[in-house]
Amino acid sequence: MVKPFMIRSLEQHISLALDTSEVFVLGKKNAVFINKLNQEARLFDRLTILEHPRFIQQYKSRERQAYIDKYLLALNGNQ
Repeated sequence: MVKPFMIRSLEQHISLALDTSEVFVLGKKNAVFINKLNQEARLFDRLTILEHPRFIQQYKSRERQAYIDKYLLALNGNQ
């Protein structure tokens, strides 16, 4: 039910001259939904999926630095 609203909202954000060559999605469940939206509306060229910070903090806190490094590599374009 919220899909049309989400697409319109993303299109409004994109209209602010945002770079749509890559989008970073936090969380695998979120990525599934954003991927479906993207297939329909063709908003982004590439989706980069990163673990959700809450998941890291809650379940993987001992490996936090590895996730921080992964985020930094992804954000710097060195996946």
